[in-house]
Amino acid sequence: MRRHTLAIAILAALASTASVAETSDPQSLLIEQGYYWQSKKNPERALETWQKLLRLSPDQPDALYGIGLIQVQQNHPAEAQKYLARLQALSPVPRQALQLEQDITVAVPDNAKLLEQARELGEPEAEREQAVALYRQIFQGRQPQGLIAREYYNTLGFTAKGSSEAIAGLQRLTRERPNDPIVALFLAKHLARNPATRPDGIRALAKLASNNDVGGNADETWRFALVWLGPPKPDQVSLFQQFLTVHPDDSEIRALMNKGIAQGKGGGTWQRDPQMTKAFKALDDGDLKTAEPLLAARLAQKSNDVDALGGMGVLRQQQERYSEAENYLVQATRLPGGAAWQSALNDVRYWNLISQSRDAQRAGRSAQARDLVAQAERLNPGQPGAAIALAGFQAQDNQFDDAEAGYRKVLARHPGDPDALSGLINVLSQSGQPDEALKLIDSVSPAQRAKFAPSVKINALRATQVGKLAEQRGDLKAAQAAYRQALDADPENPWTRFALARMYLRDGQIRNARALIDGLLKSQPNQPDALYTSTLLSAQLSEWKQAEATLGRIPTAQRTADMNELATDIALHQQTDIAIETARRGQRPEALALLGRSEPLTRNKPERVAVLAAAYVEVGAAQYGLDMMQKVVENNPNPTVDQKLLYANVLLKANKYSEAGEILREVQGQPLTETGRQRYDDLIYLYRVKQADALREKNDLVAAYDMLSPALAQRPNDALGVGALARMYAASGNGKKAMELYAPLIQQNPNNARLQLGLADIALKGNDRGLAQSASDKALALEPGNPEILTSAARIYQGLGKNSEAAELLRKALAIENAMKAKTQVAQASAPGTSYNPFVGLPGQRRQVTDLTVAGAVPPPIDAPTKSVTSNAFASATSNDLSDPFVPPSSIASIDSPELSPARRALDTILRDRTGYVVQGLSVRSNNGEKGLSKITDVEAPFEARMPVGDNTVALRVTPVHLSAGSVKAESLSRFGKGGTEPAGSQSDSGVGLAVAFENPDQGLKADVGVSPLGFLYNTLVGGVSVSRPFEANSNFRYGANISRRPVTDSVTSFAGSEDGAGNKWGGVTANGGRGELSYDNQKLGVYGYASLHELLGNNVEDNTRLELGSGIYWYLRNNPRDTLTLGISGSAMTFKENQDFYTYGNGGYFSPQRFFSLGVPIRWAQSFDRFSYQVKSSVGLQHIAQDGADYFPGDSTLQATKNNPKYDSTSKTGVGYSFNAAAEYRLSSRFYLGGEIGLDNAQDYRQYAGNAYLRYLFEDLSGPMPLPVSPYRSPYSN
Repeated sequence: MRRHTLAIAILAALASTASVAETSDPQSLLIEQGYYWQSKKNPERALETWQKLLRLSPDQPDALYGIGLIQVQQNHPAEAQKYLARLQALSPVPRQALQLEQDITVAVPDNAKLLEQARELGEPEAEREQAVALYRQIFQGRQPQGLIAREYYNTLGFTAKGSSEAIAGLQRLTRERPNDPIVALFLAKHLARNPATRPDGIRALAKLASNNDVGGNADETWRFALVWLGPPKPDQVSLFQQFLTVHPDDSEIRALMNKGIAQGKGGGTWQRDPQMTKAFKALDDGDLKTAEPLLAARLAQKSNDVDALGGMGVLRQQQERYSEAENYLVQATRLPGGAAWQSALNDVRYWNLISQSRDAQRAGRSAQARDLVAQAERLNPGQPGAAIALAGFQAQDNQFDDAEAGYRKVLARHPGDPDALSGLINVLSQSGQPDEALKLIDSVSPAQRAKFAPSVKINALRATQVGKLAEQRGDLKAAQAAYRQALDADPENPWTRFALARMYLRDGQIRNARALIDGLLKSQPNQPDALYTSTLLSAQLSEWKQAEATLGRIPTAQRTADMNELATDIALHQQTDIAIETARRGQRPEALALLGRSEPLTRNKPERVAVLAAAYVEVGAAQYGLDMMQKVVENNPNPTVDQKLLYANVLLKANKYSEAGEILREVQGQPLTETGRQRYDDLIYLYRVKQADALREKNDLVAAYDMLSPALAQRPNDALGVGALARMYAASGNGKKAMELYAPLIQQNPNNARLQLGLADIALKGNDRGLAQSASDKALALEPGNPEILTSAARIYQGLGKNSEAAELLRKALAIENAMKAKTQVAQASAPGTSYNPFVGLPGQRRQVTDLTVAGAVPPPIDAPTKSVTSNAFASATSNDLSDPFVPPSSIASIDSPELSPARRALDTILRDRTGYVVQGLSVRSNNGEKGLSKITDVEAPFEARMPVGDNTVALRVTPVHLSAGSVKAESLSRFGKGGTEPAGSQSDSGVGLAVAFENPDQGLKADVGVSPLGFLYNTLVGGVSVSRPFEANSNFRYGANISRRPVTDSVTSFAGSEDGAGNKWGGVTANGGRGELSYDNQKLGVYGYASLHELLGNNVEDNTRLELGSGIYWYLRNNPRDTLTLGISGSAMTFKENQDFYTYGNGGYFSPQRFFSLGVPIRWAQSFDRFSYQVKSSVGLQHIAQDGADYFPGDSTLQATKNNPKYDSTSKTGVGYSFNAAAEYRLSSRFYLGGEIGLDNAQDYRQYAGNAYLRYLFEDLSGPMPLPVSPYRSPYSN
């Protein structure tokens, strides 16, 4: 029974939220999900959903009710009461609070039993009366809620005296539950049963008759109600006609209608001068234009007229010309009968002091202003004006607590004082108490509002408070609507405009925000507040140059203290922006020096320290920046919420998500100032966007969207959030949707070069090359001189395969950066105390500045050790002895090698694969084979010249080769050539290989064609074509394929060919075929597999076939930009059709087992430095080699028979095999590179050694870290 009751409560909540759930915003979807899981009796999933909703909106009524209901269901009444208390604390109290209170009451066992008894009672009126009594016992005087209310009111309606209450209750439920057809049916029935409301009931039943859920019941009752109505009156005929339209064959109803239609057819006292009387009446009416000439005319006639003087004094007072007013009133009081004007004189002096105090406050003389107010207070303690003025000064100085207390004190003595009332409203509004301000505004009567000064736009003020409350709830649409309403009521108010502009900014409507603020400036170009709000908008957009220019238009004398503070903020931001740009150009030491010189600008103000700390993070000194903010928090025993939020912002900049999240969770729910609330909302938004991007990069798009969706709900049009969502769609392969999201952003900000590049990036991923090209070109046209834009556009061009154009853009970016760097260096050199040194890094010179520039007035002797300034030598917070506040700190940070700008790094990446070069190498390879036969010493001197041609490269390769196997021993002659006894002599050969090669790095395409070394006994055409590239759907997957004709270099015989003592020639084998490979590498692990098939052909050599299969897996034990360590398992299998591993005539002289299996454990370590890169590879494992026996002279049966059919024995061996390889490359200069490699292969009784060295010269400068892993230059025949 209890479960049934709670299920009804859930259904009630579901029905009441149905209309909300039709929307698709995240909160509505979560509400729908929460009630769905509760209706499915899945409290765990429901609780998870409600908690997620509470993280979005801590006071969301449905979530609080849902969790409270779960506590009721799980018999935890105390916990349920806690959620009830939270609901009841909301203002206004939501309906969910009443529903939960009833659920808790009904869950009490005694009440549950009463409810069961009420439901078991039947239809007789007496039993219905008993049921109603039981229901009321449960409700205990509270208003019934939900589905229990529905059944109660329906039962009540059938009692003798319950009809009216039942109808009223059901009408309330229909308003609360507009989508509940059963409530509508019950109401319609009871209306139809009551003669007074029967026509209304019939109309309601007519509407319900077509409802899928209750249509049958409604249709039946509809007919009954018409019968109850009887013959209709003329105004009721339409009720019958409507029924007959649906049921044309119902003769009884038609007869009733026709019947109704048929029934409806027949002295001598002193009087003041008339002009003065007229003047004083005008003065009383406030008509100063009429009064002034009349009073002036009277004074012209009679200069000592006491009333004219006094009247003119009062007139000047109303014109706020207090000095003149005081002069007139002093004259009046000194004349006979002038005592009557003394109080007016005192009043003028009082307001004159207050007027002077306001002038002093505007001029920034706060102390003088307060002294003048105190004088006024002493002059007339009963007047509230002085106290009101003081409270106003306190509000202007942001002393809101004192100002609020002052206004309330005045109102306690002078209830309803309009100036105190309007002042208090403004203070509550400015101090982040819009709810209190709104209550106060709504309590002000129309009569009191009429007394407000004309400058007080009460309707605008009220709408502004509504907007602020909506802003606090995160309801930007409601906030925008309220601020628009406020602006309509007070269109000249710059602060209302600024409030609405801020909402536009948070909604991504930058153009609308700027147009709104600039609109006022067009009509009032010199209005200080209009200029100030325009400056603030520029500051919010980080447009610091424009902010500086706009603020500069406000005359210094008219600037407030806040304006002067903003000027310092702008100066600091400009300095930090310059430093960040300097760092991006690779000038990190100079950037750190600039930031060090900016520290005095902070003046230890936490907000400014946070700006500087964030800049340190941006330039790569994250820990120093974090330490700065940590000191701000730790040095304050009770850090404010605002200070914690500032620290959280710097943590987010440094990607310290956990620490930032802890602060944000700690702050959640705490009271915040208006600025703090905005900062908190901005941080939550940024936190979610950054976290969503991080999840997307991990390819967890589901979690990424869940993380981002509340931020999108909060700011659906903001470029940051929408851009993150677009990147998600692009990552999922839905480029069309990504571009649809970008379209409104571009429309709002068509001149934003970064947005254009974002669109280009997404278009490129979606394979819309035309859009990627046009968007990149638009970005370049917008900011052609911005190195950052040029660099990003170059990346797009590179993706389009336009590498030569990309390289040109990067060269242009570097030229601009170098020009900027030269200017910076000149400025640095001219600044006192700066550690710029133009000789750092020159050949033979130090790579760091020394400490001699900062070692004090008397530097150490030159034979004393001189220290280099380390990268941790940041600016000291203490001031120096120099008068210039921009003097750099006592030591300048430096690094061992200057950081490269993104443009330089990107250009290096392109040039590394495409720049022209010449390289000369020398390689030696030898083994422990049998002299004259399998022994080989291979010496090669490969030379290559490569040149870029557009986005491709072409190369010429010349490779001198000398081979030697030694002399064939006498006892080995039978296993060489045709087995004759003639001495074969030394087996060696020399030649020069030639080839031309082509490569398209972007397509992963390579091709070469050439000839094996000319001068060898045999030479032939060799070459190949290969492709290796990632799959478009997932770049972690790659495929490769090649077809080739390559020399087999195992021995002198297979490579060059051999000749025995009798002049028989054979050998010169080539492998002809193809290979395919698939691989996957996600930078954590990799797998691969390959297969190849080759036909081995030679001269006077039996043809052979080789099949090879292999696969492996490896794990990254360490994977950093500068070093990697991998460990894996590899396996391979190989088979040859014939065993040709011999040197008699007809054999190829190359390793050719019939069964070869290998299982190994490879390991590789690679490391890169600025000028040096190396790698070490090794593998150890098991090998099985089985070779069949073979004829001495395959393919020549006559010779084989002549020699008594000799055969080589078959062999089979299993053992340990291992290999080792080490390679390294060193950059001698920006164009010269020296490299080398050594290697060892061992398999059972076979061992091979190899080594090579090379010198490479590039046609263009390269800088930055060496490539990882190193790819040493090798001879074309090294494979």
